Amino acid sequence: MLRRLPLVALLGAACASPSLAPPPGLAICGDGVAQASEDCDDGNDDDDDACLRTCETPARFVPSDPHLHGHGCGGDLDPSDLVGLLSGRGIEVATPLVWGDGYDEDRGFFTGQDASVSRPGALLHYEMEISHFPAAQTGHLLLYGLRSIDFSSSPFTRPRSGLPVNDWARAQGTQVVVGMAHGEFWPTGGRFPELPETCCMPYDFLPEAIRGRVTFIGTEHREGVPAVDAPTAFLHRIALSAGARVALTGASDFPCINHTLNNDTIRTDVLLDGEVTYSAWLAALQRGRTTVAVRRGANMNLRVDGARLGDEVQVRAGDTLRVTIETSLPAPADVQIIANGSPVAVAHMPAGHQAGAFKVQADRSLWIQAVAPWVATSPIYVVADGHPIRGALADICYAMRYQDHLIRGVERRQLDLGDETDLALAAYREVRSELARRFTEAGGTTCP
Repeated sequence: MLRRLPLVALLGAACASPSLAPPPGLAICGDGVAQASEDCDDGNDDDDDACLRTCETPARFVPSDPHLHGHGCGGDLDPSDLVGLLSGRGIEVATPLVWGDGYDEDRGFFTGQDASVSRPGALLHYEMEISHFPAAQTGHLLLYGLRSIDFSSSPFTRPRSGLPVNDWARAQGTQVVVGMAHGEFWPTGGRFPELPETCCMPYDFLPEAIRGRVTFIGTEHREGVPAVDAPTAFLHRIALSAGARVALTGASDFPCINHTLNNDTIRTDVLLDGEVTYSAWLAALQRGRTTVAVRRGANMNLRVDGARLGDEVQVRAGDTLRVTIETSLPAPADVQIIANGSPVAVAHMPAGHQAGAFKVQADRSLWIQAVAPWVATSPIYVVADGHPIRGALADICYAMRYQDHLIRGVERRQLDLGDETDLALAAYREVRSELARRFTEAGGTTCP
């Protein structure tokens, strides 16, 4: 059970509100002495210098577009065109994806290295999306860190499932990152996606997340909705409740989903320390150091007991967690702290660069993320007494019933996976069995 504790937002110069006063012998934020548990301590409440009032160093946000195309969907842009377009949005890292539409035009730009037109502040690196291929009918895989994009000798005829493509990609090295696109198409209200949909449904996201074979779920929604749309937030919550560890990303999918690009187009901010290189960017993506944002300059970071996005924190059940946020918002807004899918605290943050801290007590293992109108973070994972993270039983039950739905659809050839049918059914049944074990472990008895 999570118990809400008093919120302490926008701490004073000493960062030593009584509700945050540490036990004797521990660091006191704001005393001007940086100790082991602090990044820094300059004794002031100026968040625009090199040390936040929370005694943490400011985050380095690298605006990124990890899913766009030069060709296809009517696009006709070569690398030099894309660099100019992205620079106008302040995008520092972009990954144009080779896919089935525009395949012949774009595949020659893939080298496994940064595009030659890249320059400081505008890094371009071609990668691969499984879309407009038969393998895409189980969802659009986004593949980064590849040495080769030749996933099949006949990509327009086989395979008919993304599972062997995931195997092929992951075999290329430990820095390969695999995710799935289009969480925005997932149905809400407890429904399951129809089999088949006409395009883009991430059918394999939940089973691959449970198997630990995808790093993130992406959303590519158009303007006019919060940073993380309701379908993607729902799908992400289901995966986390069932024990998966997956980050969030946002991207334009230009020119397909977003036909134009501007300062409000959805993006991914990747948190980096040091020089911006593709290798460092890829490693941060792999670790879940991401936020999804709309509106240029809107940023947010979250830390739990000093741990960063994507990290794991080991605690004892009942421990009090120090949760800090760093925001740069275009207008005053409420920031919600979400723990295991439920709001546990709200901080009203002024516009501009601000930091704040508060407490959350955890009586069990949980994931924590922060959500504001223009930006949402990936989770931090809190493990209490070594117990696995499990969310609401209803969420785990949904994941179990979705596996039944998927298995039936493949068995009846509603989703015709051809030669990959047996491979897919074996994987889906394995996940269904594992979910049943986790449901029972979490105290469930009957899944209606």
